[in-house]
Amino acid sequence: MSARILIIDDEEIILKSCLRIFTDKDYHVDTAPNGMAALRKIEEGQYDLLILDLMMPKMNGLEVLRKVKESHPDIRVIMVTGLAQDDSAEQALALGAFSYLPKPFDPEELKQHVRRALAEPRPFRELKQATGRLP
Repeated sequence: MSARILIIDDEEIILKSCLRIFTDKDYHVDTAPNGMAALRKIEEGQYDLLILDLMMPKMNGLEVLRKVKESHPDIRVIMVTGLAQDDSAEQALALGAFSYLPKPFDPEELKQHVRRALAEPRPFRELKQATGRLP
C-alpha cells in the first residue's frame, strides 16, 4: 500500500511543486490550502505523513501540529517554513514534529526527509492508551 501524504501550505506554488516532487507511485498525495481544511481532511482520511507550513493565516502550523498530535499522535509531521527561526523549529520538535525543513528546500532533501519519516517505526496507539504517553 502506498503512503498517504497531506501537504498543507497557503502558497499554491508550494502545493504544486510538492505534487510534482511526489508523483511517484509509492505515494498518494493530497493538498490543503490552510489549517482548517487540513484538519477536516485528516478527520476524513488516514494519513501517514503531513508536510506542514509553519506560517499560514488564521491557523499557523504550530496550532495545526498541536491539534493533530492530540487526535492522531501516530501521524508523522515535517514542518517547512520560509522563516528560519530557531525557536519555531524547537517548538515544532517539542510538539512532536518529526523534522523541520527551511524553504526553499531542495526536492531531493524533502524526499529524504519523507523517506526517513516513513521508515521510522510508528508508535502504538495501544501503548499510548495503556500508559497515557507515547514511547
